[in-house]
Amino acid sequence: MANNRLRPVVQPRLPSAPKDYLAHYQEQYSNVLRLFFDRLINTVSAVIGINGGQYVECPNGLFFNTGDQFFAAPNTGYPIAFNQTYLHNAVDLTTSTRAVIGVSGIYNFQYTGQVFSSSSSAKTIYIWIRRNGTNIGYTTRAVTIAANSQYLPVTWNFDIDMQAGDYLELMASVTDTNLHLEAETAAGAHPGIPSSVLTVNYISPLPDTLPTPP
Repeated sequence: MANNRLRPVVQPRLPSAPKDYLAHYQEQYSNVLRLFFDRLINTVSAVIGINGGQYVECPNGLFFNTGDQFFAAPNTGYPIAFNQTYLHNAVDLTTSTRAVIGVSGIYNFQYTGQVFSSSSSAKTIYIWIRRNGTNIGYTTRAVTIAANSQYLPVTWNFDIDMQAGDYLELMASVTDTNLHLEAETAAGAHPGIPSSVLTVNYISPLPDTLPTPP
């Protein structure tokens, strides 16, 4: 093991057997198998040990948006967009809005958005989940903001079953177009602020019986 990586265990190349029994052939044969099983045992032991998780490459992704996102019309669903990729391992953005899964399993999605109000009237943003173009029932979160020039963080954390090749979008709708997702460049002591951040992490394999969406 080097650099926190396991050496792959490959199939051993066993020597061809002679027609007659030879002691040195038997010893050579045994040594090849012994080396193979030693490597296999070392690899399995490293994975199942208390620190074995460091060797497991789980699918994950982190995407964010460095620009503002406005909503052209009220009470209309729009996919939340991302324009930067920080992490991606079997999870990728195929468009600016679709996170595509490469390995089937249960995934945790965490979203954070920075909502900005440009008027003093009360207005609400709704955020929900859409998988493969279909809304998932009872996944909407609503946040209302009334003050002018006010920031408000919106967070959404959920688990969902995904097949390889499935894509997920986060949808948003506002009751007033004076509400948008705001990004800022670095200023003073703080770095830049993304308008949206999405992290994706593999949790476990799919169950034998898939859940029925609400």
